[in-house]
Amino acid sequence: MNYRETIQHHIQQFLADHQINLGELSTATGINRGSLSAAINGNPPKMLSVTMLDAITHYMGLPEGHYYPLYIEESFQEGGHWRRIKMLLIRCAEIGRLDDIRLILEHAADDLKQIPLIFETAEELYQNEQKEAAALLYGYVVESERSNQSERLAISYYRLFQMHSSNPRKNVEAAMQFIPHRHKLPDHILLDGLLHLYHFFRARNDMDTTFKYMNELLDLTHRVYEEKAWLQEDFITDRHFVYYYGQAYLLKSCYYEVKEEWDLFRLYIQKYLDLSWFPKLDENGKREVDILSFYAKANLLALEILLDHREFIPDYINLLKNHENEILSGLVNLVMASNKNDYYIDDIVKDFRDYLESDSISIYKMENYKIEFVLLKYYDLNREYALYCFRKKDYKKGLDRLMQCFKSAVQLDNKEAIQESMKLLEQYRSEALGK
Repeated sequence: MNYRETIQHHIQQFLADHQINLGELSTATGINRGSLSAAINGNPPKMLSVTMLDAITHYMGLPEGHYYPLYIEESFQEGGHWRRIKMLLIRCAEIGRLDDIRLILEHAADDLKQIPLIFETAEELYQNEQKEAAALLYGYVVESERSNQSERLAISYYRLFQMHSSNPRKNVEAAMQFIPHRHKLPDHILLDGLLHLYHFFRARNDMDTTFKYMNELLDLTHRVYEEKAWLQEDFITDRHFVYYYGQAYLLKSCYYEVKEEWDLFRLYIQKYLDLSWFPKLDENGKREVDILSFYAKANLLALEILLDHREFIPDYINLLKNHENEILSGLVNLVMASNKNDYYIDDIVKDFRDYLESDSISIYKMENYKIEFVLLKYYDLNREYALYCFRKKDYKKGLDRLMQCFKSAVQLDNKEAIQESMKLLEQYRSEALGK
């Protein structure tokens, strides 16, 4: 590195050009005068901290991070002070200097001893919602530890899968890379990992694979429960463990709902209907139990309606009107039941027209659900309502709903749903054009 390329020279030149002494710079930046002298006049100069460099850069009227590329070069020329490098990685993430992060990782390529620190920094960035920067660091860990089959490698693949799960260009590859490593995850992370895999494949109507991860989750929750691992202080999950225990049964009940195996649907609903017996329930745990109980009661009502017990419809409609989060799923069940059992629900359609005939999924408030689930339910609703309209010979409205089906299927990258949408569009296009 040429002398004139150093940060030390740039600062010296600025001070000389503006006739500023160290005392004035110290007062303006809040940096100790001795530290400034060591960095600016030292031979060799002492490296500035990232915080000091930011303060000086700001004082000089330059953009944030202006000297970071030089700082990176000087840091690694000095041997790479990794605690300082970590601070720089965090700062680059905060101000969006992703190219500087890439430059750091290029310099780090031959120093595999630093993988733990880079992974630790990635986890910190991930928790702080700085996902783009975190993805670069996880990618480094993956490339560096690909042959080691470590827990760090498994977590890195999982984080990348989480971050890319809604990205049609990257989600399939990310899922396939994560799957072989899932059992290297610690159990408290694997719980969420299996939930993510379930929802990923459920959104694509891959029911065989969905069944696989649903059963893995059920087995895991039972093992963790029986071993009392969930009671250990280091068993830290996003939600109370009872949530995962109940979700395993809820997802299994939903699987049998899709398969229209009603006896098994009812059986597994009963498994999460009342979990108030679960030990060590704090306020969060009790809240999860109440939510699961509500879902169970709603699903039992839906089951009666799907079995053509129409006397339950008023209670179900009342439930939907009082729980906006459930309107999307509830309308799917109501319209599906009417199609399945060959009757009309025009009064219900009139009450929920704003939801049934909306061209935007944003009208549905479903904060407790993953986006893939919401898109899939929106697809299901538009398909069922399209069929309902066709039964009533309202072909134009039916085709409008099928177009929404097609859009949702593409967003989900659900090939089966895309094919189904295309088939229905072709089937009813000529009738619509003839009207």
